[in-house]
Amino acid sequence: MECPTCENRCSIPNGGSGVCGMYANHEGVISERFPDQYLVMVPSAIESMPMLHYHPGSKFLQVCTIGCNFRCSGCVSWILTESLVAIESAVRRTSPEDIVAKAMEENCRGVMFCFNEPAVSFPTFKRVATLARSQGLLVGCATNGYFTETAFQELLQHIDFINLGIKGCTDETYAQFGATSASPMFRNLKASFEYGVATEVAAVYVRGHEDELLETARRVAAVSRDIPFQVMRFIPLGTAEASGEPSIREAEHLCQQLGKLLKFVYLFNAPGTSFLDTYCPECGESVIQRGFNGPMCAHVSGYRDGGTCGCGHTLPVIGAFEKESGAQVLGFFGGYKTISSLESIQTVLAFLGERRPEVVASVLHQILETDFIKDLYARTKTIDSYLDTVDHYAQLAGRTREAQELRIYIEDKVAFIREQAKGADRPYVYFSLGHPLVAVFGDKFECNLVEIAGGCCANKDLLRDETPGVALQDETLRQLDPDIILSSGGMGFPVEDVQAYCSHHHLDLKASRGGRIHNLHPFPASGRPDWILGLMQMANLIHPELFHFDMDRIGEDFYSRFLKVPFRAVRKSRSIPPAPTRLGSDGV
Repeated sequence: MECPTCENRCSIPNGGSGVCGMYANHEGVISERFPDQYLVMVPSAIESMPMLHYHPGSKFLQVCTIGCNFRCSGCVSWILTESLVAIESAVRRTSPEDIVAKAMEENCRGVMFCFNEPAVSFPTFKRVATLARSQGLLVGCATNGYFTETAFQELLQHIDFINLGIKGCTDETYAQFGATSASPMFRNLKASFEYGVATEVAAVYVRGHEDELLETARRVAAVSRDIPFQVMRFIPLGTAEASGEPSIREAEHLCQQLGKLLKFVYLFNAPGTSFLDTYCPECGESVIQRGFNGPMCAHVSGYRDGGTCGCGHTLPVIGAFEKESGAQVLGFFGGYKTISSLESIQTVLAFLGERRPEVVASVLHQILETDFIKDLYARTKTIDSYLDTVDHYAQLAGRTREAQELRIYIEDKVAFIREQAKGADRPYVYFSLGHPLVAVFGDKFECNLVEIAGGCCANKDLLRDETPGVALQDETLRQLDPDIILSSGGMGFPVEDVQAYCSHHHLDLKASRGGRIHNLHPFPASGRPDWILGLMQMANLIHPELFHFDMDRIGEDFYSRFLKVPFRAVRKSRSIPPAPTRLGSDGV
């Protein structure tokens, strides 16, 4: 029997399910496997969907189920799509009435279905949408748009706004994700715009695919040049390889070209970029200012009243601005950071040797039953609290022995570094999130590691407010004048780009003069248990006269011991690679 919802048009046999795994055929009737079952419900700003031209700054209740009808390399929600078996028992049955009540209790403007694909839970989504709109709430979703024509027309009757994720413009590209053609996406884009739904698009930029992204923009412009075009700088998550990640400067250069085709082009996953702002298409003045707020997320930091430029031109923005809505949530809660938190738990379990889907799902379920994720940011600011958090996961998973082994390894290395750095001169170290003007919060984990490694963290001297992120002015960095600049920005902002920025903006810093600007990649400095490698690399960089850690050898030993994978496998991606079935003599 053919599934009528998406263009994969799966022929589902009796007792079987389709590609997405979310629908089953029961004696000639196709139904959801997990009706009214959700993984996450969290209030967040609409910019974390993301939508940029619709009720800016407003708070919406984000909901998600699990599963997807595509298989995209580097998906930011890979834990919901690639790990379906591991997470399916973590969902919770929640009635439409409870979701709407939650949205109204949290003073949300509406409900938005994000994180995974609504097509795989279409009846569930429609039930919530119908009730929500009957109560005066707005409803929208982020989707790959691969609905059948009939199903998409039905979707449009249930929503007020939509973000359509475009994978490319060729059938060959869509085939990589398990689809047959690109045409349904563009057919549905046109239908959405003509129906009057507030429509924005998001397109991933993978290095080497610049021409296809430009052609995609041309096809969007053929519908309307006013459609906001969100460029998602590719970040290698899941099993994706790092070679496809463009630098922020490369992405900004491409956005400049896209701006010749469309009026409103934005760049995500790029801390410090000016391409999150909305500029007047008539005079070029910045009318709405936004900042980076995690993967695929932004936050409104400033705007002209009513979205009207000084020249008198009014932007095509729907709804009132609500900068003070309380929608911006710091830490690891809200937007895609919630999903990242779930991934971090699964990652810690992998370091403890636990990858069994049923155990991982059990731990996630127990975590989601509490407010643990809301407190996770505070729990992971110091080494002791981080290790206690790992112990908590280990207890839930029955892996206390493995957690103790990891704790001993980490504590031994930390104690050695502290002892060696005792009494040494403490250079002034500034920690950025890639872009030199995007500072890591001074109370965060990596800044505490700087102090342990024998540095004096400049970030602790920075004033901050309650908005996400710390964006500096050139003059502030000039006044800090750090001896060393460290970055955890991966390949997004390599050292040569930091140096180029300093040179172009006449930032004559001690760090740049002394050649002491360093990117910690591939060693993380927070989040995963392998931050201990980041600490050792920091020690090498801050006090090369004291520390001589052989990071290649130590990395190989660490990952073989705790993950059972070779170091080279970890280098290829920002996420944890799958475990091999056995280890051979060469580590694979």
